[in-house]
Amino acid sequence: MLHPPLSKTRSNTARFTRAADMALLLGLSISILLFSTYARAENRTTQWHHFEHLVDFIRMEDRQDPLVEFTQTREGLDAALSQENRRFISQNEGLLEDIRTELKGNDLNWKLRQATTRLMVVPEAHPDYAALFERYCYAVIDYVLQETRLPNPYQAITTLDGPPADPIRSEDEGITAYLVHNVADVYSEEYEFFAAIDNDRSIRITLDNRTYRGEIGSYSSFLVVDEDRQYRFEHNPYTLWRNSAEDPLNVLIAPVEETLHIALRDATEGAIKSRLTDQPPSTRADMEAVVEEWLAIEEAAVGGLVSALLPEILDRILDGDSTADVMRTLAERHAFDKYRYLDQGIEVVNTIGIQSTIAVYLEQTHHFKAMLASPPSDGTATADEETPDAVTNEPAA
Repeated sequence: MLHPPLSKTRSNTARFTRAADMALLLGLSISILLFSTYARAENRTTQWHHFEHLVDFIRMEDRQDPLVEFTQTREGLDAALSQENRRFISQNEGLLEDIRTELKGNDLNWKLRQATTRLMVVPEAHPDYAALFERYCYAVIDYVLQETRLPNPYQAITTLDGPPADPIRSEDEGITAYLVHNVADVYSEEYEFFAAIDNDRSIRITLDNRTYRGEIGSYSSFLVVDEDRQYRFEHNPYTLWRNSAEDPLNVLIAPVEETLHIALRDATEGAIKSRLTDQPPSTRADMEAVVEEWLAIEEAAVGGLVSALLPEILDRILDGDSTADVMRTLAERHAFDKYRYLDQGIEVVNTIGIQSTIAVYLEQTHHFKAMLASPPSDGTATADEETPDAVTNEPAA
């Protein structure tokens, strides 16, 4: 999937207060396919009325504040950011002088008290936009589920206007889609400074490093390798969808693609576990190669399905012919390796149809992989063909 260049904005800010092992996690984060398209609005229904105004809302200012905490994602040191923070402190004479003045000493000692990474969001500030975007998400997901006959994976689709309920509900209850304006990873370190002549006096400062995500939406699952080399997946019980993007249509596509990724993910994970069990990898790099290969295959299926579903969705919302923009966007995605099978995926969907593609992927994922190597030409999907190795970059274990 294409996405805008990752916007990395790191700001070091200080907050002052006076003061007296065998598990391997591989993050599988699926981002949103981004399309730059325009389509006809000849078949708009009452349900889709007014959604064309979403484009005007999306084109409003892109805000990076105020940030509210969504969830803490991990504890522990980030070596690169920690080095950057210490460089910031050592080069900030004004900050050091303030600390010396507070502690009444020229020579300072310090220690790192904690390091955490939090996922933070910027809520949507315009109530009318938030309400319209939420209604659009419900409408477009209803359409996708009707066309694909997939079950509804969501327990809720909700606009986030503050920190979510704690704890976020279990995945067993369904996925919650949170609608937000912007998303950032915030790495924080808390340092404590002491005067060398008096360790009873101290000052604590916290440095925050913000990295704004370029993804419009994502759904993450994590491969965990237990001590006995058993493989299992854990999942976030939520997905985040931004309502801001440089190209407004990227926002409109997000609910469609996220829904398809969620629907196909169990089959992808099953194929990954099967491959790792049958041919155990000898290195982490080998394991990551297996994961990335199957994610590329999932992207081919999802991309093909999105290309088939997209025209009718855009017809209901926007004016204009989308063909040229769709083709241009598809050509741009070829620059990203994860889309190496996208053209084949589109061909498979065009040949056997939306529902047949989903059935093959869910029930015979390895056969879908084989179809990418030799897309069917007769409009049928055969289930007994041997899966070739032609579409694999997986290393020999």
